[in-house]
Amino acid sequence: MSKNFLIKSLALILCVFGVLRVSAQANFQAGKLYHLLTHEGKAVAQSEDHKLVVSALKDGEALQFWKLSELSGSWRLINPQTNQALRVNGRNVEVGENNGSDELQKWKFEDGILYPTNAADVALAVDSKGVKLVAREQAKKLKGAKFSIVESRYAGFDDDLTYKIRLFEQPELVLGNGDSGENDARIVAEKPETENRGQYWNIKSINLFTFVFENAFYGQHFDDGGGNQSIKHLLQWPAQVGVWENAKFNIVPAAEKGAYILVSANKPHTMYRWGNGRLWAVERNESDRAAWVTFEQVEKPKIEAPYWEDETMFAENKERGVATYMPYENEAKMLADKAYYATPWTTPENDRYQSLNGDWKFNLVSEPSKRPLDFYKDSFDVSSWDNIPVPSNWEMQGYDKPIYANVAYPHSNTPPFIKAHPGTNNGGKNYGINPVGSYVRTFKVPASWDGSRTFIHFGGIYSAAFVWLNGEYVGYTQGANNVTEFDVTKFLRKGDNRLAVQVFRWSDGSYLECQDMFRMSGIFRDVYLYNVPKVAVRDHYITSKLDSEYKNAELNVDIEVDNRDFIPSKKSVKVALYDAADNLVTSDSVALNTAARIASLPHRFTMKVENVKLWSAEKPNLYTLRVVQFDDKGKQEMAFSTKYGFREVKIENSLIYINGERVFFKGVNRHDTDPLRGRAVTNETMLKDIMLMKQNNINTIRTSHYPNAARMYAMFDYYGLYCVDEADLEDHANQSISSRPSWIPAFVDRVERLVLRDRNHPSVFMWSLGNENGDGDNFEFCYDKVKSLDPRPVHHESSHRDGRPYGGVRFSDVYSVMYPSMDWMARNTSNLDKPMFLCEYAHAMGNAIGNLKEYWEVIESSNACIGGCIWDWVDQAIYDPQEIKQGVYRLHTGYDYPGPHQGNFCSNGVIPATRHESSKLKEVKSIYQYVKFDLQEVDKAKNQVKVTILNKYNFTSLAEFDLVYEVVKNGNVVSQKRIAMPELATYKSHTLNLKLSKASLLKAQKLGDEVMLNLRLVRRAATLYAEADHEEATAQFELVERAPLKKISSKGAPLAQTSALHEIRIANDKIAVAFDPETGRMTELVMDSRQIISHGEGFIYDNLRWIENDRFGNVSNGLDAKGEITVEEVDGNVVVKTRRGGSNCATQINYTIYPQGVMDVEATFYPQHGNLRRAGLVCGIDSTLNKVDYYAYGPWESASDRKDGVLVGRYSTYVKDMAERYVKPQTTGNREGLREVVLSDDKGFGVKIQTEGDVNFSALPYTDEDMMKANHYWEMTPRPYTVLHLDAYMRGLGNASCGPGTLQEYYVPKEPMSYKLRFSTVK
Repeated sequence: MSKNFLIKSLALILCVFGVLRVSAQANFQAGKLYHLLTHEGKAVAQSEDHKLVVSALKDGEALQFWKLSELSGSWRLINPQTNQALRVNGRNVEVGENNGSDELQKWKFEDGILYPTNAADVALAVDSKGVKLVAREQAKKLKGAKFSIVESRYAGFDDDLTYKIRLFEQPELVLGNGDSGENDARIVAEKPETENRGQYWNIKSINLFTFVFENAFYGQHFDDGGGNQSIKHLLQWPAQVGVWENAKFNIVPAAEKGAYILVSANKPHTMYRWGNGRLWAVERNESDRAAWVTFEQVEKPKIEAPYWEDETMFAENKERGVATYMPYENEAKMLADKAYYATPWTTPENDRYQSLNGDWKFNLVSEPSKRPLDFYKDSFDVSSWDNIPVPSNWEMQGYDKPIYANVAYPHSNTPPFIKAHPGTNNGGKNYGINPVGSYVRTFKVPASWDGSRTFIHFGGIYSAAFVWLNGEYVGYTQGANNVTEFDVTKFLRKGDNRLAVQVFRWSDGSYLECQDMFRMSGIFRDVYLYNVPKVAVRDHYITSKLDSEYKNAELNVDIEVDNRDFIPSKKSVKVALYDAADNLVTSDSVALNTAARIASLPHRFTMKVENVKLWSAEKPNLYTLRVVQFDDKGKQEMAFSTKYGFREVKIENSLIYINGERVFFKGVNRHDTDPLRGRAVTNETMLKDIMLMKQNNINTIRTSHYPNAARMYAMFDYYGLYCVDEADLEDHANQSISSRPSWIPAFVDRVERLVLRDRNHPSVFMWSLGNENGDGDNFEFCYDKVKSLDPRPVHHESSHRDGRPYGGVRFSDVYSVMYPSMDWMARNTSNLDKPMFLCEYAHAMGNAIGNLKEYWEVIESSNACIGGCIWDWVDQAIYDPQEIKQGVYRLHTGYDYPGPHQGNFCSNGVIPATRHESSKLKEVKSIYQYVKFDLQEVDKAKNQVKVTILNKYNFTSLAEFDLVYEVVKNGNVVSQKRIAMPELATYKSHTLNLKLSKASLLKAQKLGDEVMLNLRLVRRAATLYAEADHEEATAQFELVERAPLKKISSKGAPLAQTSALHEIRIANDKIAVAFDPETGRMTELVMDSRQIISHGEGFIYDNLRWIENDRFGNVSNGLDAKGEITVEEVDGNVVVKTRRGGSNCATQINYTIYPQGVMDVEATFYPQHGNLRRAGLVCGIDSTLNKVDYYAYGPWESASDRKDGVLVGRYSTYVKDMAERYVKPQTTGNREGLREVVLSDDKGFGVKIQTEGDVNFSALPYTDEDMMKANHYWEMTPRPYTVLHLDAYMRGLGNASCGPGTLQEYYVPKEPMSYKLRFSTVK
C-alpha cells in the first residue's frame, strides 16, 4: 500500500469524519469502530503481546480499532479483534479480558482527557516510553494527555442492534426481502415501511471486516449463491450458525463518508449493485456509486402478533405434563373395569371419566380474519353448522385439502408468521391460507362430580387452539402431538355445558412440525373429561434399580399431590405392586398433610422386589402398580393403576444393553396414518401395526417424528416393542430456528411434555429430540431438560460437528446416521466412543429394500452399531375425501393434491396403506429373524443332513419352538417332520442330524431331480401376537442341484419352411413359428392351433426397468435396426439362429423347433457396458393364458438383492395378481430363480416354459413403460397381451429413492450370459 494513500487516508479520517474532543456532547454509537489518537495523530493500539503501544495509524490495522460501550454514564473501550478492554491496574494502564462487571474498565472522556471513572485523580497520557497514567491536574497541561476519538472509515456494528440498509444514490430505498421469510427470496431495494419486517437487519460480526446479515424477524441471511453459477443476484437463505458458508460478506469503505460496498467474502472480486429490480453480482468496483449503501441504526419495531404467530406464546392456562393415568372413585370400581385394567388402551368403564368423542358442530373458514369471533358464547346459534366427528382430520371429512409436504412448509417460510405459500398458493388459490375450524358441543357432567376437580384432556390438536367453556376463556395450546389438559372445574355448571374450540391449521408451532407427511388438521385424537378430588395425586414416576444378577430390584414410586387451591387436608396414599396373576408383591403407605400454603407435595415410596420377572421386547413381563388415595376418614376417594416393567437400559462399551444383554434394535419408523382417517388412527389400526411388526420379527419402533397417542405406548409395553420416543420437533425447511433463543421455551416444552407423559413405559429405551432439525444450540436446553427428568439415553441425529460423517455429536448419547452406504457402514460402525444408531435406512419407497442382508452382516459384526429403523413402516397414501363421499376407495398420494409436495415420497412403507403383507415385509422378517441356520454337511449315502442352529434371541430359549423340516423335490413338499427344539440359551448353537424321507438324494442326483430342504422354526404355543405354530424363522438349502434340460429327439410330421419378403415361416400341424427376416425377431408362435405369442410381440431384448429406487427412464433397447437370421435343418428339427447387435446389449437367440410341437430357445446376452438394468427378453403372450403356475422363488416378488424372504417352490396365481400394487406403478412382479412356468386359460390349455440356467420372470398386463408413465394403477388400461419378461439378470433394487444405489455386486455383469427355455403345451 503506497505511502501517499496512507497520508490521504489519515487526512480523510481527520477531516471528513472529524475529531471528538468534548465528551459532554460526544455520543459514541454502539458497534461502530473508532481510533484513539494522540495529539500527533498516532494511534493508541494493542500490541500482539496484549500490551498498549502507540504507533502510526495504518489503514485496516485490526489492533488499532476500539469499540466504545456505554455503561452507567461511562465508556468502556474494547478492542474488537482481541475482545480485551482498556483498564486501570493500580497506577498502570493495561488491557484485560472484556468484563462488564470490572469497574476498572470504565472511563470518562472530557475536553480531550480520558480518565478512569473510579480513579478520577489520574488520566491517560503518552510519552516516548509509551502509554501511562498521570495526575489528572498534570494532564490538563500535557500535550501527551490530549486525545481524539475518531470514527473509522470501516464499518462496525453491534450484534444486538437493528439496522436499515439504504442505497447511497437513492436514499429513499432500503434493502429488503419483499417482506418474505422464504428461502431463496431475492434481496431488493424498496420503499421503507415501518411494518415491513423484511427491511430490518441484524449485522453480526464474524471478524473485523466480515459480517453476516440476518433479518431481524425472519432469521434469513444474505446469501451469495455459493457455487451455483446460475445465481447472479443477492438472495436469502438460512445459514448454519457458526459455519455461515455462503452468508459471509465484507463491508468495504467507498470513497465518500458513510458509503460502503457489499463484497462476497467467498468471492472477493464480486460485489452487489442495484439495477433492474435486483442486487446483481458484478465485478468489484469501489467507484461504482450504484453499489454504494449506508447503514442506519433503528429500533426494531414491536409489530403486534396474535398468539398463533408468536413463538413465545405456545400455552396459556395449560396443565403441566403428567404421566398417563385413569382415576376411579375407588379400587373396587377400578378392578371392575377389567378390560381397561388389563389392557389400558381400551375405552374405560368409569363414572369418573366421560368421553367427548363423537359429533361436534363445525364451521371452517379459509383464514383467521373470517373466523367467527363470538361463537363460543351461549347466545351464538350453531344449529346450521355441519356435524364433524371428533377425533378426525377435517381434510379427510372433505374440508379444505390434504397437503403432502416433505422439506417444505405448505404456508410461507416466514417464522413465526403465517402467510400463503408463494407460487403454489398465492392468495389461497389452491387451499386456505390458514384455515380456522370452530368446534362446538354440549355435555352434562354427573352431579357426583360437584366439589371435585375436573380436567379436560385433548390427545392431539393440529396446530393451535383456543378453548372456551360456557362462554369463559379456558386457555390456549400448541404442540400438536403433545397432550393438552386444562383444569375446567370453575367453568362447569349444572345441566348443559357448552364447549367451544377454535383450531388454526397453521401456527408458529407449525414451523416445528415440518415432518415428511400429509399435513392435516383438527382435533385428531381423543377428547375426554376426568374427575379427581380437589386434593389428589396428580403425577407419579416409577423407577427401579436391578441388582448385579438381575434377580432382585428396588422399586421407587415418586408421587406428587396437587393442592393448587391451598386446602388444608389430611390424606393417605397407598401404593401396591401386583404381578401378572394379580398377586400382591409389595406395598407401602404414607400419610400426607397439606398445609394452606403448600400447592404441591412430593413423596417417594421405596420397596424391595425379589425374584423379579424382567421386561424385554421378547418377554414383556408386566406388573401392575395400584395407587389408592384415602381421605382423612380412611375412605377411598381415588384409585388408578399403571403397568410397569422392570428392565435396565445401560450404555457400556459403546453399545446399549437391556438387562445386561447387548440388544440389536431391529426397527422401523412409523407415522400415524390411515387411508380412510388420515392422522386420526384408531385402536384397531395401532394394534394391526403392532401385530404385524411382532409377527415379522420387528422389535423396535421409532415414533417418527412425534409422540404417538398415549394408549399406543401401553400396547408397546404389553406386546413387547422397544421404542425410540421422539419429540415433535422438526423445522426441516428452516433449521435456523433451532439456533434462535426466542424459540427455546417452545422447544423445551415439547420435550418436557414427551418425557413427563411417557417415562413410566418400559418400552421406551431412548428419547429422541426430534428429526432433521439442525445443530442449533436450542437442543442443549432440550437435552438438559430430558436428563433432569429421566436418565434414559437421548438421541439427536441432527447434531453434526467436526466434519464427522454422522450426527449425534452434540446433545446426544448415541451417534446417528440416515441412509448410509455399505462403504460408510464398513468405516463407521466400530471402534467408536458412543453407540451408532441407523435412525433411518433402507428407504422403502416402491419396489425397494435391496441389500438388507448386507446391512445386517455389518451391524452384527460391529462393536458399536446397535441397529436401526427402516424408513418407513407403512405407505401414507390416502383415499380421496371427495371420492369417499361417492363410495369410491382408491389410493391417492402427494402429487394428487396441491403442493408444495415431493411427489409420491410419502409412500415409503414396508407395507401398503391397506396394511396387507408384502414382499418387502417378508424380506424384513427374514433378515431380522433371531435364528441362524447353517447347513454343515449333506450325506447322500445316509440320506441325512447336518444343520447348525444359532439362537440369536436375547431372552428366549429355543425350547419354546419346534423345528419343522421339509424335503422338497422338484418344488413339491414330499415329506415333513416336526421335532422339539432343545433348551438352547441365547447366542448358543446346536447341531441337528436330520434324516430325510420320501426322497433319495442319490437317486435324485441320478435322475436330475432338484431336492431342497426347508427349515421352519415355529412357536409351539400361542403368544400375545400370534397363534400356535406361528413361523418365526425360515431357511432353505439346496441338497441336489437340478439337471439341465433333457435332450429330445425329433418326431412327428416334417416341418415346412417358407420364405417371403416380410416373413420366414416354419410350420406343421403341431407348431407354427414366424420371423421377421430383417430383424430376426419372432413375430408369431402357434402351438396346437393356439396362439401363444401375440402377433408381432415375439422375443426381443429389453433394458427398461423403472422403479422409484432407480428412475431409469430410457425406453430404447439400443438394438441395431437390422439383425441376422439363418435357418437350417438339424436332425429333423429346424434351427433358426438370430443375432442382433446393440449399444446396450447384443443378443444371440437360437430357436430349435421340433416337429412334435416343442420349441427350445437358447439366448445369449452380450452386455456392451456395465450400466444395464436387464439382460433378458420380453415378449407378448396371448392374454387368455392368464393363470400362472410357477416353480421359482415365491410366493412374493423378489430381486437379486432381495430374495431372503422367499423360498423356491411351486406357486399359483393370476397375471392380474402378479404385480405388487405400489401407489406409483413401476416395474414389479419379478420372480427370481425360475425353473418352470405354465401359463394357462380357464379350460386348462396352456404353454409350459422350462428353464436351464438362471432365469427370472414376470407376467403382467402392462409394459414397464406403461407403469413408468402412469400415476395410478386404476388409471391404466391392460395390454391386449400378457407382457412376459424372461431375464438372465436384472439389476438389484438398492435404496436410491433416498440413499445409496444398488451395490455393484448386484449390477448386471458385463460378461456374456446364457439361458435355455423349452416351450411345450399342456392340456
